[in-house]
Amino acid sequence: MVGIFIGTGIGAGLVIAGELFSGFCHTAGEIGHMVLEVSGPKCGCGNKGCFEALASRTAIFQQIKAGIKDGQKTMLTEMLGDNLQDLRSGDLRKAIRRGDKFVDRIVESASEYIGIATANVVNVLNPEVVVLGGGVIEALADEMMGVIVETAADYAMPGTMKGVEIVASKLGDNAGITGGAVLAKRATK
Repeated sequence: MVGIFIGTGIGAGLVIAGELFSGFCHTAGEIGHMVLEVSGPKCGCGNKGCFEALASRTAIFQQIKAGIKDGQKTMLTEMLGDNLQDLRSGDLRKAIRRGDKFVDRIVESASEYIGIATANVVNVLNPEVVVLGGGVIEALADEMMGVIVETAADYAMPGTMKGVEIVASKLGDNAGITGGAVLAKRATK
């Protein structure tokens, strides 16, 4: 299985044959730095077009702020003020549910990139399940999961999606800390 966590950044965990896979140099799971758009926005790592630069909470917020600077109208400024200082993922859900087309487009675009990244993971690893979690998914699962699953199916190689489940985490933001606790417990045995 693969867990993909969308929050301030984007990370992943790979479980193969019941064990956490860390890779040769213990860096497996750096999915946020998989390049999805070669001429895309600059990422914090220095590359351009990384998954994280296109679909993380940070990227979504930057796109919203840039749109507002360019004159886009959004309910977010009514809710939080012009500088959006206290913007949270849950505010995006509220804006979308109140009919904010601008925020909806930004979140849909991020969802499509998450779907493309998920398809890439399915094409390479063919996991039984892909669990999507993190604060963005926790706040926006209803708005994002349909687009993610549909896009993943569109971009996956024929036959690779057969039987693969793509689901939202039931643990939300607690997934990382819960997994860390389980690993710590295993290490002390």
